Amino acid sequence: MPEAKKTGGFYGWVMMPLLCLVYSIPIGFALYGPPVIYRFMQKDLSWQRGEINLGYTIIGMMLGLGAFIIPWLMDRFGPRKTLAIGASLTAGSVLLMAAAGQSYPVYLALCVCTGLGISFGSVVPVQALVLLWFNVHRALVMGLVLGGGAIGGFIYPQIINASIVAFGGNWRAGWFVIAAACFAGAVVALIAIRNRPEDLGQHPDGLAPSAVSKALSDARSGRIRTYRSPVNWRLKDALKTRSIWLAIIGMSFIWFLWQSVLTQTPAHLSDRGFSMSDPVWFLRPAFIYGLILACSIVGRLSVSFLGERMESRLLIAIAGFSLIAGGVLFWFASRDNLWAAYLYPLLVGFGFGASYVSYPLLMGNYFGTESFQRISAVANPITSSFPYFGAFIAGWLYDVNGGYGAALIIACGIALTGSVLMLLCRPPVKAG
Repeated sequence: MPEAKKTGGFYGWVMMPLLCLVYSIPIGFALYGPPVIYRFMQKDLSWQRGEINLGYTIIGMMLGLGAFIIPWLMDRFGPRKTLAIGASLTAGSVLLMAAAGQSYPVYLALCVCTGLGISFGSVVPVQALVLLWFNVHRALVMGLVLGGGAIGGFIYPQIINASIVAFGGNWRAGWFVIAAACFAGAVVALIAIRNRPEDLGQHPDGLAPSAVSKALSDARSGRIRTYRSPVNWRLKDALKTRSIWLAIIGMSFIWFLWQSVLTQTPAHLSDRGFSMSDPVWFLRPAFIYGLILACSIVGRLSVSFLGERMESRLLIAIAGFSLIAGGVLFWFASRDNLWAAYLYPLLVGFGFGASYVSYPLLMGNYFGTESFQRISAVANPITSSFPYFGAFIAGWLYDVNGGYGAALIIACGIALTGSVLMLLCRPPVKAG
């Protein structure tokens, strides 16, 4: 209780920007940074796009498969230490990447460790913390905190690119920057994050349980119009519902297109007349790559304000159609078609940002907040692993065909299917 008094109020509002920072580092640096580094590694090591993007696919797969371990880590150590463990593992892995990443087998092995580190240090623990600390303001806070990934995704790759250019194109400098940032993130997590409001003698939203019930009741009659499960589902019961599989498959299909476009942006724009060292910084591929992530802030914040008025499944479907439109414009983007080069990041970024925040809200609202991390252990390996195959397939099809046409047709068709599945994903009905 004394520690709670020091905050001068509800600590959740104090923790929110710090949690946003902790989340932004592994996502902005370690997840979104490598595609910028890859362009320099390719030139130095003479690897093909399919080869180097296989590493990124492995990172993404481990990001999802790590969800099997996260519930155990969170039960044993709590979300705070889980975040710190993940950041430390990521930092150590990318340090080794800088030292020995020129060996292809070592590069792939270190991608496994990097992906696991990002998994432990980002998505599931952060989403679980938001769900534990907030109820009435859940959508707002989820959008603001996860917006840290978008802010980091815009700023941090620019830092990585500038560091590599400053060191004469030495791609190892990029990995060193990521390592330093992740170590700093681990320290902030240990110092600033708290697992539950009860640890400080507080309650979610800073309200007593009776006040929460009244606030939710008042909000549902006004601002909150979305479905909220009255119970916390058991995992085995949730897995028997049609809703959970429509959500998992639909989300995986939509994000397949996201990874296909995002990861290939630096290389594709370099092919289309843009230069990584252009004196006009906003014409560099790294800037437009970061712009995609910056534009995702629009989607994330949209959900912050619409997520309690509009069902998440509808928001995700709209986001999917936006991604498809952006994927089409990706093909036309070039130095001669600047309108497409700057419009497709808006559509792709908005689509990903809106779906990224809406998805955990859908799972929490449909199946209950206490069930979230258990369901994530099943859902995340699929929703993370499958989309990251888009990076490898797009790179491989480029090597085979000399362009991204076939990759985009496949990815857009998959995303369209996913958007339709999300429209069909209605709240589950508990048997009996």
